[in-house]
Amino acid sequence: MRLTHRQVTRGFMLAMIAVACAHCGSTKGAVRGGSDAGDTDAQGAAADGGDIGTDPEASTGPEGDASVVDSGGDATSAGTGSDTCATATVIPLVGKNPRVDLAATTSGAAHDVDAPCTADQGPDTFYKFTVSKPVFVYADTFGATWNTVLFLLSDTCQPLTTTMTGGAVCSDDSCGTSQSQIVARLEPGSYRLGLGGRGGASGDAVIHFEWAIAGSGTTTQLPPTDSVQMGTTTGEGNLSTLSNDCVAAAGENSYWWARCPSDPARTIHASTCTGTSFESVVEMQVPKLAPGIESAYRCNIDGCGGGSLQGALGTNLPAGAGLGVLSVDGQSGNDFGPYSMTVTYTP
Repeated sequence: MRLTHRQVTRGFMLAMIAVACAHCGSTKGAVRGGSDAGDTDAQGAAADGGDIGTDPEASTGPEGDASVVDSGGDATSAGTGSDTCATATVIPLVGKNPRVDLAATTSGAAHDVDAPCTADQGPDTFYKFTVSKPVFVYADTFGATWNTVLFLLSDTCQPLTTTMTGGAVCSDDSCGTSQSQIVARLEPGSYRLGLGGRGGASGDAVIHFEWAIAGSGTTTQLPPTDSVQMGTTTGEGNLSTLSNDCVAAAGENSYWWARCPSDPARTIHASTCTGTSFESVVEMQVPKLAPGIESAYRCNIDGCGGGSLQGALGTNLPAGAGLGVLSVDGQSGNDFGPYSMTVTYTP
C-alpha cells in the first residue's frame, strides 16, 4: 500500500557559507513557506533552529493554492569590494535570507581583470563567495547612474564561460539600460564577482546579489508567458536538503527566470495536476521574498484535490528585477519519472 502521508526529520545544510538548520514534519496538501531556522556566521557556526510552520500570510484556496503577499524585507548588506581579484571581499551569505546588497565602488580603483564581454573595462572591484551545492547565482547593478559591467570569475580569477542556455556570466547592458544583470548555474566551489565600467566608466553601485539552490536534473529558462513544461525527473535531489516542508526527496528539474526593473508585480501559478503519474511536489524559490519568507522557499504536495498526488502552487512575484526558480520534485526517493507542469500568469 502506498504511503501518502509521511513525517521525517532530516538535518539540512543550505548551499552557502552561512547555513541554517531546522526540522519538522510534513502536512499533506499544505502550502509551505520557509523555516524559523537560525542563521550562521561567516565561519559556519550554526545557531539553534526552530520548527517550520505554514506561513501565516499564505491563504489556502482551490487546489491547495496559496498566494504570497509578503514582499520580503531588507537584504543582507555588505561593504565595498577589493581593488584586486586576488584579495576579493567575502560576500556574507545567510541561509534564511538569500539576498545581499553589496555597496560597491570603482572610484579610485585600478584595472585588474579584463571582462570577457566588453573592451576597455576601466577600474574594477571584486567579491568572492563559496557554494557547497549546485546553485543559481544572480546579480544586477540596476539603479547605478553609469555604464557598469558585471562578470563572474573562477577562484583563480579566470573568466567563466556560459553555464546554461539563456544565462549570462558577463553583462554590459541589460533590460534596455546601461546597467548589468548576470545569472548562472554554478557547481559547488569558490567564485569571484567583478564590477567594472565600460569605456573607463567608474562610480558607485549597489550590486543586488541573489541565489537559489538548483535541482539535480535539467535546467530550463522559463518563458514569461503561459506554458506547459514537460520533462522527466530521475535520481536523488538537492532541494530536499533545503527544507523538510514537503518531504521532497527525489531528483528535481528546475526552471529559472530573471526579471527586469520595469517588470510589474504578477502572480505565477504552477501545477502538475494533469499528466503526471508519480507523487510530485511543486517548489518555488523567489529570493526577493526573503527574509519575510525565510529561505524564500515555497512548496506544495497533494494540492490538486480529489485524492490526487500532485502539487499546485501560486506565488505573487514582486515588481522589479530579481531571480526566480520553479522546480518539479518527487515526494519520496522513488517518486520520479515523466511529468507535465502547467504554468500560468496573472495578470
